[in-house]
Amino acid sequence: MQKSKRALTVKKKTGRRSSMKRTRKRTGMASPTALHPVPADISPVPSPTLWPLRILMVIDQFNIGGTETYTLSLTRELIRQGAFVAVAGKRGKLLDSFVGLGCAYYEIDFVQDNFEPDVANQIQHLNVLKMVIHAERIHVVHAHQTPSGELARKAAEHMNIPFVFTVHGCYYDGPVMKKLQSGTTFISVSPVVERMLRLHGIESQLIPNGVDVAEYNAYNPMYQQYLRSKLGIPKHAFVVLYAGRLSWEKADICEESIRTVAAMRRSGKSPLILMIVGGGRDQEKVAELAERERRLAGEPFIIFPGEVMNMRACYAISDCVIGTGRIGLEAMACLRPLISAGSRGFLGVIDASKYDQAWDCWFGDHHSEQPVSRQLLMAHIQQIRQMGSEEISELVQSGRSFVTERFHVSQAASRMLDIYRQLVLPVM
Repeated sequence: MQKSKRALTVKKKTGRRSSMKRTRKRTGMASPTALHPVPADISPVPSPTLWPLRILMVIDQFNIGGTETYTLSLTRELIRQGAFVAVAGKRGKLLDSFVGLGCAYYEIDFVQDNFEPDVANQIQHLNVLKMVIHAERIHVVHAHQTPSGELARKAAEHMNIPFVFTVHGCYYDGPVMKKLQSGTTFISVSPVVERMLRLHGIESQLIPNGVDVAEYNAYNPMYQQYLRSKLGIPKHAFVVLYAGRLSWEKADICEESIRTVAAMRRSGKSPLILMIVGGGRDQEKVAELAERERRLAGEPFIIFPGEVMNMRACYAISDCVIGTGRIGLEAMACLRPLISAGSRGFLGVIDASKYDQAWDCWFGDHHSEQPVSRQLLMAHIQQIRQMGSEEISELVQSGRSFVTERFHVSQAASRMLDIYRQLVLPVM
């Protein structure tokens, strides 16, 4: 159980350090006064002359995952395009990356260390959010997860400013959607999510997850070989990378990937190496299975670094990637063959013939007719292994072009700014 003192903590800082005198007071432990509701007659919306647009991004926790990484990319691009962005969420490994953007950040413990909502302190967290909106003169609140999204919606409603919620998957049920529905502008990240929301009577704006293709690109082959040598990977080994959150269905896919690579090695299809990157509530269970397979094989063919910030290096080490959603976009941008296996099913090796299907169902994360299986994983890994260098080159170059043309984060940020302006201007 999380200590109540920590649960009541809110920290606001900014990533920029300067010798100049600060004009904004830094807050540490929120004082009892700061936790009282902001008076209803105080408007947080400044006059148009004080623009740029001021946005508060809210997530449950600054973890390393697809939703959080997209929020980071979107925040960076919004700042590039002239917006002011503050962020709020529980401390996690990704927080330093937000700090590096120079944006104001507030640590609010929306969830406990076991990822469950901190129900006992919800009223105080709501008051803290209202304080942040007032202190930072926020125009619009944009949330990406629950339970933080429910509190963010209430805070925006109390402060009479627009609220935007991006639905990143099909894991929300009707009651959750109903809690969020009042006064909310919804963003869907795939056609399947858009259709799911419509079944609940909710209209949404369809804006895909965006990737900065300058950040995700292939390294020089010599440097790729250097990275592999640092890990002791044999020069001619075929490296399969599984990357994703190690929770729920995605942990099951990771375990199936472990069993698949182990079975392929036992059948003589070696040398094969499996690299697992990610963390989550099922991480220990995955690690135990990996260790059992290592012992059975009598050699360390599984590399398990856990959560990694420098994903570009992990993609460089691999010969193919098993993943879905944002991982799929990053891998393709880094010129890596992608085997799409998501929470809702399997698409296999992604080539030009599957681009529209991959976009529609978000690489199997939101829908698929075919479940993930060991036989399918084995067949598609083998398919990539048997490709010639020219075929591989054509596959990955086409994949990067697909990501660049349809999923560039600058396009997502521009469309998001248009939505923010449409919501804010009637208020001004």
